[in-house]
Amino acid sequence: MSPPARAPVALDTGPTRAISRILRASVRERGTPVTRLSTTAALAALLSLPAGAQPRIDYSRLEIKTTSLGSGVYLLGWQGGDSLILVGDDGVLLVDTSVAQMGDKIKTAIAKVSTKPIKWVVNTHAHADHFGANEALAKDGAVIVGHAGLRERMAKGQYLAAFNQTIPPSPPAALPTLTYSDAMTIHFAGETLQLFHPPHAHTDNDTLVHFKRANVIHASGTFGGAGAYPFFDTSSGGSLAGTIGAEEKMLSLADDRTWIIADEGEPAHTDALKASRDALVTIRARVQKLVDEGKSEAEAVAAKPTEDLDARFVRQGGFLTGDAFTRLAYQSLSNVPAGR
Repeated sequence: MSPPARAPVALDTGPTRAISRILRASVRERGTPVTRLSTTAALAALLSLPAGAQPRIDYSRLEIKTTSLGSGVYLLGWQGGDSLILVGDDGVLLVDTSVAQMGDKIKTAIAKVSTKPIKWVVNTHAHADHFGANEALAKDGAVIVGHAGLRERMAKGQYLAAFNQTIPPSPPAALPTLTYSDAMTIHFAGETLQLFHPPHAHTDNDTLVHFKRANVIHASGTFGGAGAYPFFDTSSGGSLAGTIGAEEKMLSLADDRTWIIADEGEPAHTDALKASRDALVTIRARVQKLVDEGKSEAEAVAAKPTEDLDARFVRQGGFLTGDAFTRLAYQSLSNVPAGR
């Protein structure tokens, strides 16, 4: 029998507002409309638009929910993204800085837990809703850490094919000043944080963050949470195979009581991560068979290879339907270019 799950302790449950209706985006691939795909990825694309072209989002009405996960680790959740903080006697470490417009709210939420300075920032990947407040926090003295590929994408800017949008280059002050290639360890506040890079997973610059003492793993974008398919951004170097590899890496680090943090949504335990990995392995085999048989993308979608899994992994009202995930899997496995 598995030990009882640890219950997270909510500290602040301010109301959130439904914003997904203004985040829906569609593109045409081979003449077929596809509604895309993830709230966080949608935010990243929207933030690349000129100010006059962006939908009006009233960030003043978005609240952050702070949840204790134990051992000084807290989840900062808002509708569209999740961050983690580690609180110590001499400072705070923050995983992901949200969008720029939420930077002050992130700092206010942290101040309710600790008045110590934010000394470290870890960015999990180069979508704009994960590094948006970097510059402000760096100016306050935080050291920013990320994968070397993340710094490169931030510095050069990037094109998100799923939304036909371009994220402009970040200012130099927003860039990580400490980077790594494969793995890195940070010792802070009595905690050992292991950073691992899973190649070509959600993107080509993901970082999995393992808090060993607290038994918490931030999954970057490689896990969709309990009851959702994960989104892998092929135009940013992501892939189905790499996403499976990332989930397998997290399973190798986890036990039955580990909290797995997706980049949005409620924290989950290892059983949800294992179910996701198993579903992805099944879908990969089914779609690969269709590719090997010479089926077109439209024919693969019509075959409904995810149909028996969709009831569990398609989130109601979400962007990533079974058909959309099949398209992603087909493009990844058949090496269909995701760019322009």
